[in-house]
Amino acid sequence: MEPSSQQLYNQVLIQAPVNRAEYELVRNLEAQLGVAKSARFALRYELNVTEDNIVVSAAQEISRYSLVGELEYSLRDNNGAILTHQSAKSFTGYSATGTTVATQRAQRDAHDRLMVILADQVSTALLTLDLP
Repeated sequence: MEPSSQQLYNQVLIQAPVNRAEYELVRNLEAQLGVAKSARFALRYELNVTEDNIVVSAAQEISRYSLVGELEYSLRDNNGAILTHQSAKSFTGYSATGTTVATQRAQRDAHDRLMVILADQVSTALLTLDLP
């Protein structure tokens, strides 16, 4: 039996993204799992990202935000049988103390970092599976 890494590389059709966060997630997953040429597996996911203020000054100004990402995913074979159904969760943060442009860039960077972390968790879990 070949290792999961060889069974999965270029063999997983990942659900198409519908927004920027999902695009970054899929891009990072494809960097690790390859781009499906002849898919033997399908990866479906549901991504939820929430943003909370975590530091509020005495003047009631928000200076730091936290992003929490929760991802439920399943790997299916060509017959639609679920091989695994798991979840991944992590968080990042960013500062809102600079200009509006700097804060927007920091927010975008925090979203991108979160998608890298979640993609790493998913690919690591998938590569440790004992696939048929």
